[in-house]
Amino acid sequence: MKKILFFISIFCTLTSFAQWGNSYVFFGAGMAYYQGDLNATSFPTGEILNMSYKGGVGYSFSTRFGATLHYTKSNLNGSDLFVNNEDKNARGLSFISPLTDLGLNLKIRNLTGKEGRAISYLYSGINYFRFNPTVTRSTDSDVNYAVESDYPKSGINIPFGVGFGWWFTGNIGAVWDLSLHTTYTDYIDGVSKNGNPNYKDAFVDSHIMLIFRFSEWEGTGKKSQRRSKAWSPGKVKSIKCPGL
Repeated sequence: MKKILFFISIFCTLTSFAQWGNSYVFFGAGMAYYQGDLNATSFPTGEILNMSYKGGVGYSFSTRFGATLHYTKSNLNGSDLFVNNEDKNARGLSFISPLTDLGLNLKIRNLTGKEGRAISYLYSGINYFRFNPTVTRSTDSDVNYAVESDYPKSGINIPFGVGFGWWFTGNIGAVWDLSLHTTYTDYIDGVSKNGNPNYKDAFVDSHIMLIFRFSEWEGTGKKSQRRSKAWSPGKVKSIKCPGL
């Protein structure tokens, strides 16, 4: 909880001296999947795709740079029985795990160089995540599996993401967002010594999200400005951030 409040405090500090007119909120749903020792395939299959939900707040420093604070709730799973590999099929290990992810990320916006209705961006940063795997073994498994339990169930991951979308009106838009999360743990699946500890686990999530921003759309032409029914920053009360 302290780490969550820390991330929120940092974001509020960044925006407390700024105009709310450059801020926005986003939320949506999508899919997530795990990449590691219990999933040796390059692309996800239906067996390992799980629902994922993401929401957060963002701030645009300029037409090219911004920052977001997000919270993601997902589920991950994987199994030796899902891959076309006789050795792994014989090992017969499977896992399921909830996963939460909280991060403060920096964005490079407007990849086309223009700010208008089109939305495009790249982002990365530092995320804090938690997981809690449950590992099972097939009754036909030929390994002497020893349950591994004495390992951290939280850590830091580095996301590498991209997003594309469109503003439908001056304040409402939608984006498709995709992110690869590289981690420093081999225990998202609860398996390391029983697998290959030389390769760390990773996960991917993708979401379709709605965006609402508080300012007028900075489009070209006066008509787009008149169509926008923006919230007035003067009517938005100041935010009281935790610990500030």
